[in-house]
Amino acid sequence: MKGKFTVFLLVVLCALQVNVMAQIALPTLNTPYQQNFDSLASSGTTNPVETFPHGWTFVETGTSANTTYAAGTGSSNTGNTYSFGTTPADRAAGSLLSGSVTPTIGAGFANNTGGTITDLLISYHGEQWRLGATGRADRLDFQYSVDASSLSDGSWTDADALDFSSPITTGTTGALDGNNPLNSTTLTFTITGLNLAPGATFYIRWLDFNAAGADDGLAIDDFALTASGIAAGTPIIALAPAQLNFGDVNVGTSDTLTYVVTGSNLTDPIAVSSDNAYYTLSTDGNTFASSLSLANTGDTVFVKFAPVAGGTSSGSVLHQSGSTSKLLALTGNGFDQVASIIPIASARAHALGDRVTIAGRVTVANELGNPAYVQDASGGIPVFDFNFAHGVTIGDSVIVTGPLGVFNDQKQISGSGIFFTKVNATPRILAPQTIAIADLAAHEGELVKVVDVSLVNSDFVFYPQSTETLQSDGAQVDLRIDGDTDIPGLEKPEGSFEVTAVVGRFRTSIQLLPRFSADIPGLQEPTPTTDSIPSSKTFDVVDWNLEFFGARKEDYGNQEFGPEDEALQLQNVKTVIQSLNADIIAVQEVSNDTLFRVLVSQLGRSYVCSDRYSYSFNGPDNTFPPQKVCFIYDTATVKVISSRVLFESRYDSARLIDPSLLPGYPSGDPSSFYSSGRLPFAVTINATINGAIEKITLIDIHAKSGDAPEDRNRRLYDATVLKDSLDAHHTGEKFIILGDLNDDLDQSIVVGEATPYAAIVNDTARYVAVTKALSDAGARSTVSFQDVIDHQILSKPLKDDYLKASAQVIAPFRLIPGYATTTSDHLPVKTRYLFKLPEVNFVQQSLSASEKTAATYTVSLTLSEPLPAPQAITLALGGTAVYGKDFTTQPASSQGKLTVQVPAHTTQATFKITVVNDREDELDETAVFTVLNAGGVDGGARGVFTLTVQDDDVPVISFVQLVQSAQEGSGDQQVFLKLSIVPVTNQKVTLFVPEALGAQYNVDYTTAPQVVQNKMVVDVPAGSQRVSFTLTPLADNKREVLEAVPFYISEVTPGLQSGAPQLSIFTILDAHRPIQFQVYPNPSSGPLALRSDDIADSEVMQAELRSPQAEVVYKGSGTLSGLNQALSTRMQNGQRGVYVLTLRIDDEAYQVRILRN
Repeated sequence: MKGKFTVFLLVVLCALQVNVMAQIALPTLNTPYQQNFDSLASSGTTNPVETFPHGWTFVETGTSANTTYAAGTGSSNTGNTYSFGTTPADRAAGSLLSGSVTPTIGAGFANNTGGTITDLLISYHGEQWRLGATGRADRLDFQYSVDASSLSDGSWTDADALDFSSPITTGTTGALDGNNPLNSTTLTFTITGLNLAPGATFYIRWLDFNAAGADDGLAIDDFALTASGIAAGTPIIALAPAQLNFGDVNVGTSDTLTYVVTGSNLTDPIAVSSDNAYYTLSTDGNTFASSLSLANTGDTVFVKFAPVAGGTSSGSVLHQSGSTSKLLALTGNGFDQVASIIPIASARAHALGDRVTIAGRVTVANELGNPAYVQDASGGIPVFDFNFAHGVTIGDSVIVTGPLGVFNDQKQISGSGIFFTKVNATPRILAPQTIAIADLAAHEGELVKVVDVSLVNSDFVFYPQSTETLQSDGAQVDLRIDGDTDIPGLEKPEGSFEVTAVVGRFRTSIQLLPRFSADIPGLQEPTPTTDSIPSSKTFDVVDWNLEFFGARKEDYGNQEFGPEDEALQLQNVKTVIQSLNADIIAVQEVSNDTLFRVLVSQLGRSYVCSDRYSYSFNGPDNTFPPQKVCFIYDTATVKVISSRVLFESRYDSARLIDPSLLPGYPSGDPSSFYSSGRLPFAVTINATINGAIEKITLIDIHAKSGDAPEDRNRRLYDATVLKDSLDAHHTGEKFIILGDLNDDLDQSIVVGEATPYAAIVNDTARYVAVTKALSDAGARSTVSFQDVIDHQILSKPLKDDYLKASAQVIAPFRLIPGYATTTSDHLPVKTRYLFKLPEVNFVQQSLSASEKTAATYTVSLTLSEPLPAPQAITLALGGTAVYGKDFTTQPASSQGKLTVQVPAHTTQATFKITVVNDREDELDETAVFTVLNAGGVDGGARGVFTLTVQDDDVPVISFVQLVQSAQEGSGDQQVFLKLSIVPVTNQKVTLFVPEALGAQYNVDYTTAPQVVQNKMVVDVPAGSQRVSFTLTPLADNKREVLEAVPFYISEVTPGLQSGAPQLSIFTILDAHRPIQFQVYPNPSSGPLALRSDDIADSEVMQAELRSPQAEVVYKGSGTLSGLNQALSTRMQNGQRGVYVLTLRIDDEAYQVRILRN
């Protein structure tokens, strides 16, 4: 069984969980539950999920997910949940996965037995109702969960023994009879180790696996489930797991494992004890002892193994509650690793097979895949162990124990029983020793640096699993480029450089193995100069040998041809093709039509294949796969006009009737022509790039392989026939010869011989061998061989379209891990073509127009050459001006684009622009018209036209109120000005403030902003509809007439103009306080009292009392109470008559007359 994993259900567009679930009740232990699904619908395509049997349901994800299922017989390839069957009385629940829907079927169960379920016996018939594709098995993956509440939540555990895999993987795709024993499988398995208490629930489900190609229709039928366990009331102690194995633990250290104790129906606590002192127990993982006690329901127990001596140590843990007991077996091995350490140099001297222990620093972890390397002061050694290589990092301090082995004469620690410890120490990366090439053999296994070295062949890029030759001072050494590093695909350095690497050995040869690109400073990605031109502007052509694409060893006597994982090969080929972004790809060695269709479908492209391959005249062969040639093309840019196999009639006639049609064939047998019938395949297309259409024929070649002279001779003969035919029938046409030519164009792969394609290469009047430059540059198009054998040769009419220096070998080593073993032994070869389009330019590139004119203007375009047919030119609209608000066009614009029609056979076109007055203050705006490079034309150097719309709208500013007033001392008052339209930029308005109407600045009022020299400047921010300033009337406690402050708009900045009312008058109202005095009694015979409710007791005033003869009787100051005494004294002794009392407060005088009787 696989371990548990948590499923996070990713819903692409729709995920529906339905029939939430009344679980199926299991009433008793050891009683089977059965379901035959015969109640499912036998017709219809939208049957509701509610018609599934009680407790059963399904969930679908994907863009076509829904809550219904279809009834079918397997005849449909539509993804869905199905009720499969041929009669209404016999149905099966099934599914068929597709790109738009992924079904899952399952059920929920409830433990109503009253006991504890520990085991589930499950059996069912798996039925195959449709074969979607051959050459692979589809399957339903069985899982169960004890914590889920539906089919799409919780944690799930795989039970692989209950997975149903397609029993039929060959034959004709389509419907099958799932009731036929040949098309079904009976699956039975018992799930153990459960602990499902009474009332607990669990779920089961079948996930529909996404197989390569179209999926199969698979179903479940005749399902049975029997729950067994412990009856209610039985005392039990359950342990999970049932035993613990600690493996090797270093002496003096410890390791801790855990297990779970579950008690049921126990009355006493559970006593837990260990019988071995090396094993101690804990419930918290901190405090350990030889025994402990648990509640009768159990708990998690920690067990620590702490060996103090070497050797195997066994023991057990006893669990006792009353008469119920359970033992847990323990085992571990104490190993004194530290005491066993010897120098690496000594370990290397041991006999093969000896167990050695070394310690040192890691110099290579998994950078080379496997082995890793460890080094101490005495030397270094490889450690061939996957767990070690992937469990350490460079610089780790480690101790390694294992047998000494050898591989291709390289000594290493390898074999079974390797054990390592990471020392708790700060990582330290060892510095490489600088060693001369001639001295490297004495430093095998060590990290070294060689300086001032150069490559014997510095052309092109590094390849995976390749061996280059380094040289320095007359000495040479192998530089091994491991496929697991990030070096493959990088350019080889030219001139002198340095390399850091570990020293390895391959038989008699010493090798330097760099770990990553940083070990060779200065490595760079290859970047052809033509990559700066977008692929959307070029016609890109690729040829690529796919190395037995899709060939399955089970179809060919269990013999492997090409990569062993066909699904991975498909994925990798898809990834590479997507990265190439080519318009058409000529491929060779297509061995599986079904997988090839899947590939092309996943790419969203189309294809055409030849049905002629080596010995195809003999029919299917179960000993050797077909190697078909095909084209994959992008239907957006390529339209296939026709396709045909070249020389088909001539070959068949020569093979069967008249050998003289292929006279003097090198093998003596005309049937050997073009690798025994692997004939050239031609496709004629219309390639449309940016509206330019070119008719081109591509001729896909997969020539005879081999480096023997007779192989070259056959290639020479085949090439001669091809050239003769092309020269005779296709001179002046545009065509490309491309594919796996199985020979180079500079010289033959047969040593000392000229290329068999010399006649074509040398005929420069008719042909251009554009990929020969790759051969001249030292490139290679296969992983293992040094030559370019995959080529493209153009007819002369295509020369001007060819994008110079665009030919390249694509090395996708950094894109595809393990490319050479998982994808192909050949590399794609790519060329690019730049079709030239008529250029469109504006006759006049700019125009300025005022809004006020609201005029219409004609804009003219010119083409560099007349068009053979009417053409639509698309202009993109940009700039700050708004279409419809600031301007319009004829024809009208739509979605930011303007389409102008150009009549056939002309070079002129026009459109009209009308300027619109929007009556808004704004900056000058621009409308930019740009010729789009689409629709069969290109924008030229004058492909942009700019209309500048000049704004004539000016905001008018005026006062909101002509008159405004407030009392003195009343606080800040706002005076507002309004604008007719909002200004687009910041402005200012200057107000003239004369002192003409009795109000003085800083005496009677102040303002913000201040008035300076009778002027006030008010800011008008952009976007404002009104502005204001503040006037504050000042209190002076004087009786005054009305005071007025006039404000007049005297100046505005250029972005404004003034309007009526330009004047606003602010009146300051007097706020003098009235005071009244009373004298009592009046008349008075002497004593009197002066009173006032309008002044405070503490307020001081001036007083003057005059007698009836107008003489000053008293003159002084004081408060009311102080003056009362003075006045009473004067009046008491005074003459009879009328006295006048004058009081002065705040510069105001008040008189009171008093009668003395």
